[in-house]
Amino acid sequence: MEESEFRQQELFETEKYISDLLEEKTKRKSSSFNVIFLSSFFTSVIVLSFLFFFGVFEEEEEVVLPEPITITETVKEKELIMPRVDSTEVVSVAEIATKTIVQLQVGELNQDGEFISVGGGSGVVIDEKGLIITNHHVIEGTTDVRVIFEDGRMYEATIIGSDRLTDIGVVKIENENLSPINFGNSEAILVGDLAVAIGHPLTLGAAPTVTTGVISALDRRLDVGSESMNDAVTLFGLIQTDAPITRGSSGGALLNQKGELIGITTAIATADVGAEGLGFAVPINLALGIVEDILDDGKVLHAFLGILGAQYFEVADDGARIFSGVVIEELYGPANDIYAIGKAGALPGDVIKKINDINITTLDQLITILRSKRAGDPITVEILRGANTIILDFTLDLRPSDV
Repeated sequence: MEESEFRQQELFETEKYISDLLEEKTKRKSSSFNVIFLSSFFTSVIVLSFLFFFGVFEEEEEVVLPEPITITETVKEKELIMPRVDSTEVVSVAEIATKTIVQLQVGELNQDGEFISVGGGSGVVIDEKGLIITNHHVIEGTTDVRVIFEDGRMYEATIIGSDRLTDIGVVKIENENLSPINFGNSEAILVGDLAVAIGHPLTLGAAPTVTTGVISALDRRLDVGSESMNDAVTLFGLIQTDAPITRGSSGGALLNQKGELIGITTAIATADVGAEGLGFAVPINLALGIVEDILDDGKVLHAFLGILGAQYFEVADDGARIFSGVVIEELYGPANDIYAIGKAGALPGDVIKKINDINITTLDQLITILRSKRAGDPITVEILRGANTIILDFTLDLRPSDV
């Protein structure tokens, strides 16, 4: 074979060899693809069958995508202020009582007969014939008083009388067809009870102002007036409330949840730092006794014990001092005489433990009880003298005007 033929033959074989290699590689790829395809197909069939079997897909069920939900969170500051009273109670009390709470204008008539107002306060109608209770300090030193009702009716009033020691006063108008306030029992009230104060602060108008609060304390004492003006006096047995009371509300009403009168508002504490918001009222049980005396005698016949007393303490086992009575430091009376308690046998150094079976623990309590008594009232006093208990029965004396 010639050399040229040999080279052609070699080239042909080489090309064929390369062609065979390419064909074999293509077959391998095709076979691999077919295996992968068949494997994927059978896997899909198995998964879909599983989903249909367990109810993930249901035939002929329309899949509805929910609308987008927008969540809006609103953050508010919570007021931790709980209403102390039911507003319906206050409305009911106000409806009952406001017609009986009046405004007082005090002043004098000038040369032309015109009324000149110099001050004012509040008052409460206590009977259908025109009697109105107020404060002594509201009408003190005046000669002319005008009474204004919530509907604007105005009357000239006559001053019947007043008492400085209890700050209670009485005036009267000529009208015998009035609706008086209902009375409550001031001895039945408790600390925490609802308190509604109604009065005429700052002479804002004919209609009274209603405020609410609670009974904050009982049997309070309060020094009012001033020594320099010679009108200083200590009030005892007062009701304390946080119902706002403002100047002009003096002589107004302190009511319970039934709209019953339990006190006559008399003073606000403003002299000391932090004292704002403390209001005081004379208990109605005491006030009505004062009114009765004024109507009967034109003045109050205050009782007088005739002693100089001081607080007495007992010492507990742990060393604590306990209020437990009033010690008599001195007995006195008019013109080298002694009052009835001394005549009944009391001596300096004796300790007053009870009055009419009421335990006496403090000097303030003793004075509060005496303010409710009148000269001529019988009284039983239990005293402790050393280890002996002594019972004294006597009649209370009249309080001298200079004490």
